[in-house]
Amino acid sequence: MKAPTDSIIRKLSNKGFCTHEGIPKTKKGWIYLDADQIVNLCSGINRGLQNYYRFTDNFGHFARIQYILQSSLARTLAAKFKRSVKQIVQRFGKSITVTVTTKEKGDRAVAFYVNSDWTKRRNAFVTHEANVDLLRWAIRMRTRSKLGRPCCICGSPHQVEMHHVRHIRKMGDTKATGFKMIMQALNRKQIPTCKSCHRKIHRGEYDGMSLSDLAYNPYYSDRQGRLLESGVR
Repeated sequence: MKAPTDSIIRKLSNKGFCTHEGIPKTKKGWIYLDADQIVNLCSGINRGLQNYYRFTDNFGHFARIQYILQSSLARTLAAKFKRSVKQIVQRFGKSITVTVTTKEKGDRAVAFYVNSDWTKRRNAFVTHEANVDLLRWAIRMRTRSKLGRPCCICGSPHQVEMHHVRHIRKMGDTKATGFKMIMQALNRKQIPTCKSCHRKIHRGEYDGMSLSDLAYNPYYSDRQGRLLESGVR
């Protein structure tokens, strides 16, 4: 697995951080921002890219991208303060750290994120042992929204909303706990209705089939289809 470093450099070039060849240049659109804002923006891009691609085999290539962003930052600050890049490095340090003075909290240091560890980490996104709760997964699959379907009453595809046939808060006066709470979530049913039909339902004006009969249930739908195919009524 490899990160598209060439594509990333082209995007940095399009944003004004470097040339098409990857040579750092001044980010002119940021010159009029505060120094700490410029540092924060460049640092955020550098950190975000490295966090996102930390697991890739060519993660070491991001040292070049970090160099482009760090050098572009130095050049941008040099243009802002009308100094040379060398003077900026002498003033803010090689890693570029800007000190912000506030009345409430005193001095606050804002530094450009500099990484020195270029080893790939396959589990870069895992912060703890990942356990898949299959029961919760099943609940989420059964109760997921059916938006995108037409109204099950009149067939209109416009202004479709979801009506909860068995809303969780309407399943009893006492709050369910433990396995009963899980069963309530599993038994929750919802049907797609257009806005007009939805209002009629809540006004008690609906005069068709039972709403429970209209609730979409993939198990019974598939079972009914198999029975029809086999000739069973």
